[in-house]
Amino acid sequence: MRARARYRTPGRATRTAGICALTVALAVLVVAGGAQAAPPTAAAGQITAADGPAVVLPRIDCAALAGQDLSGTPDAPAVIGSATETTSPSGWPACEVKGTVAPQIQFDVLLPTETWRQRYLQTGCSAFCGSVDFFADAADGCVPLDRGDFAVATNNQGHVGVSGFDATFGADPQLRVDFGYRADHVVALVAKRLITLYYGQGPRWSYFDGCSQGGHEGLTEAQRYPHDFDGIIAGAPASLFTSLIVWSTGWHATANTDAQGRPILTAAKLPALHAAVLRECDARDGLADGQIDDPRACRFDPGRLRCPAGADTPDCLTDAQVEAVRKLYDGPRDERGRLMYPGGEPVGSEANWARWVTPTTGGAPAVAEGNATNALRYLVFPSVRPTMTLRDLRYDSATFREVDKQAGIYDAVNPDLTAFRAAGGKLLLWHGWADQAISPYGTIAYYHAVTQRMGGTDATRRFARLFLLPGVGHCGGGEGPDAFDALTPAVDWVEKGVAPDRLVATKRQDDDTVVRTRPVHPYPAVARYDGSGSTDEAANFVPAPPPVRYRDDIAWLGSFRSGYEQTCGWRDGRWVCAPAPRPR
Repeated sequence: MRARARYRTPGRATRTAGICALTVALAVLVVAGGAQAAPPTAAAGQITAADGPAVVLPRIDCAALAGQDLSGTPDAPAVIGSATETTSPSGWPACEVKGTVAPQIQFDVLLPTETWRQRYLQTGCSAFCGSVDFFADAADGCVPLDRGDFAVATNNQGHVGVSGFDATFGADPQLRVDFGYRADHVVALVAKRLITLYYGQGPRWSYFDGCSQGGHEGLTEAQRYPHDFDGIIAGAPASLFTSLIVWSTGWHATANTDAQGRPILTAAKLPALHAAVLRECDARDGLADGQIDDPRACRFDPGRLRCPAGADTPDCLTDAQVEAVRKLYDGPRDERGRLMYPGGEPVGSEANWARWVTPTTGGAPAVAEGNATNALRYLVFPSVRPTMTLRDLRYDSATFREVDKQAGIYDAVNPDLTAFRAAGGKLLLWHGWADQAISPYGTIAYYHAVTQRMGGTDATRRFARLFLLPGVGHCGGGEGPDAFDALTPAVDWVEKGVAPDRLVATKRQDDDTVVRTRPVHPYPAVARYDGSGSTDEAANFVPAPPPVRYRDDIAWLGSFRSGYEQTCGWRDGRWVCAPAPRPR
């Protein structure tokens, strides 16, 4: 679960504008004010069919929103803190509205003043959230977003944190609930209310885009609140939250810690380890290109790098390091050797382990230990345990069951998406094959459970598709092409019924030079080189069935199930949790 910089630009049209299906409109629009019988639209001749839906202009001044009373919004009482005219990170003029949904869900909404095309986008957060951060994870170069088609909102997931992995909010049960499942739903209600007040109509289409914790938020919305969003983009979802944050993340730390509390494997060893993996595994997909299409095709043994007796150099692994790497690949196990999370570190992710699994070369501590420790202290037990450390954690089935009792608040593992599908919803899942923080195997296992529950592969593909990006780390980074636009395909799927048959991913150097583009096709299809032209150009690849079809159902202690969700709140001075109502 990554931490990221605050207030990032949601894509840049100058990068990969060709990916987006819609063209840029250069219309000059005049803001109309005052009450009108119908919402005003842009003047005739300024909008073409290629531009998408008509522009709708505001009915009231931006400042007037500051005086609106939203305290009576059903299930989402809110107050407006400010409403000011501003410019979005992409450059379009906007009315920015900041406020709070009770008790302390801070939100920020950008309402285009000249360019709104009846679309709404809500973005997710990362790590344990705790700050307000506009970031569209899967919208690289998306013209509709960059030109201001969308009203955009985000929130802090119900609490303020001093860092991305600050879990102290978990001392309050209400803040656990807001983080676990409530915040995005109530912010969607309030944001749509603001949109209606400002433009005289609500959005015709609503979208969600998030990765990591944001991907978890997206799946929570699809499962619990299927009418909030028409299209959901969920990347590297932390949806198995309780198992992920305790067993997977904790294992990343404990497998690499010796009896004295020191890291076993260091960042200095990762280049040689990863290079050995590529030598062994890269070409097995038919193309030696520096990335591994499917890590399951190669069982790499780190013992191949074992140091000679008495040696310990950057190009070899000690006995303890060999064992640590094996544990990381294997994943967390209980007292009977059963997986406690559906997958370990994928082969090919080693170059991304620095800072997550190992301290960095510069000495920055590994993230996994602090992440798991904070969760153990404040989130995953009924009451806080402020002195608990990973040394106190037992990897056994009894503790697994104890932690799993919180799944009803945090997890988003329900494969029954019947209500979301019936509402016309479209789900675009994606994950990097070299993700060091959240194993892609868990997402594959969830998607498999969805296909089983929703009538098979063909029936599921009509509303939900999974894309796996070779060589890509957690929500980006890594050696593979990691920048792509999934928002435009989601819009086309929702508004035109055109399902996405491929995404085009781009890899850039630090100076923004494009060094590779590759297509990514819906799982299980893969991109195969057609034998002509550069292997760094997407046009020279075609979709193909995988050379080997692996089993996607992974045996582990947990399950993908329905009916586990809880709804919690204060009742007559008591904190009460009950089974959540089935969505309809």
